[in-house]
Amino acid sequence: MNSRAGLRSVAVIGGGPVALVYAVALKQALPAADVAVVPAAVPEDALADRFPLALPSVHAVLARIGMPVELLLARGVARPRLASRFDDWSRDGAPWMVGDDAVATLAEGRLPALWLRARDGRERVPPFHALDPACVAAVAGIVDPRVEPALHLDPARLNQALASIARQGGVRFAADGIADADLTIDASGRRDGDWEDWQGALPCGRVAFAPAAGEALYDAYRATAQGWTAHWPGVTVTAGGREGVAITPGRRATPFHGRVLAIGDAAVQPGPLGRAGFTLALGQLALLLELLPAQGSEPLLQAELNRRMALQADRMRDFLSLHYHGGGRTQGPFWHGLRNLPRPASLDGLLARFARRGQVVPADEELVHRDAWSAVLLGQGMRPERPDPVALSIPPDRAARLLTDLATRIAALDYPA
Repeated sequence: MNSRAGLRSVAVIGGGPVALVYAVALKQALPAADVAVVPAAVPEDALADRFPLALPSVHAVLARIGMPVELLLARGVARPRLASRFDDWSRDGAPWMVGDDAVATLAEGRLPALWLRARDGRERVPPFHALDPACVAAVAGIVDPRVEPALHLDPARLNQALASIARQGGVRFAADGIADADLTIDASGRRDGDWEDWQGALPCGRVAFAPAAGEALYDAYRATAQGWTAHWPGVTVTAGGREGVAITPGRRATPFHGRVLAIGDAAVQPGPLGRAGFTLALGQLALLLELLPAQGSEPLLQAELNRRMALQADRMRDFLSLHYHGGGRTQGPFWHGLRNLPRPASLDGLLARFARRGQVVPADEELVHRDAWSAVLLGQGMRPERPDPVALSIPPDRAARLLTDLATRIAALDYPA
């Protein structure tokens, strides 16, 4: 006989979009349960709440609670982001871009391998981002319906929309919370407990934000001697200086302990580069809804949720760390200092594999598509020692012609969906 009983009460602590999206999702998953939001001030460094951005990999989570991409864009709750551009961030100083959707495809093989094959033959080829419809559309200022954008969410409008859905769905807003709740969701953004330091992997100790004009379809980053600056829609960001908000990159080793589950910035702080915090929070929510706990102690389920949340967070850490430790810019005190910082062993393994064969192996709990990894590595100037075995069957000059023709078609928006 299965004596497992569903949750009767859930308290969600927090005052930003992360708390509200969890309250809405849990009330929908547990309609008979008492779900209450306990308001709390959003800390300055709670970047997931203050600068929410959702990559395509987590759009299904938003759609599940009644906030599909089309509706969020139509209601002005979100604006599309198609790519990120990086200047002065490569070995040769050439700009590079990373698209938020997958690159185009060719029947002859994967584009990174073909691009490297043409380069090995010293053929002239377009930059790798010219093969990415998201990057090309972003520069042209065009929203291509064949490209799935990331969502740059307005936190105030998102909060308002989520609060309305929550109230209509029966979520309570109570300063007192729920006494002895079966499950407490800590979405407060406060970082307590067994915190793992990621400062070596993500060396961004302080960041400053200032209002700025601009409605571009891409985020623009520029490396400086002391760190980097960025332009997000409506915001200018400076990282690496002495002013601004203190950032503590890292994650909680055991976010689910006892009856309390830490999520969002309370569980993982990936820093400002890439605005990955809200995507991670939605990825954690997908795991929670899949492994929904019940009343009472469930150590195996808790261990599995902690394990998968760690995999998800560590994989995102490695992707973001790649921007610092991927062999790109080396000039300036900030970049020189990276050589003395420890790197995650998992990132060292990924760099070693790419250096040998130019391959990025997909991982469990991945929130970033594989083409983005290749774009960061190739953009910074990393080249593998050996060509891809499949690409060896294609002469370099033919690979160059294929890529040039594809880039021309993408620029003219004449490519297959």
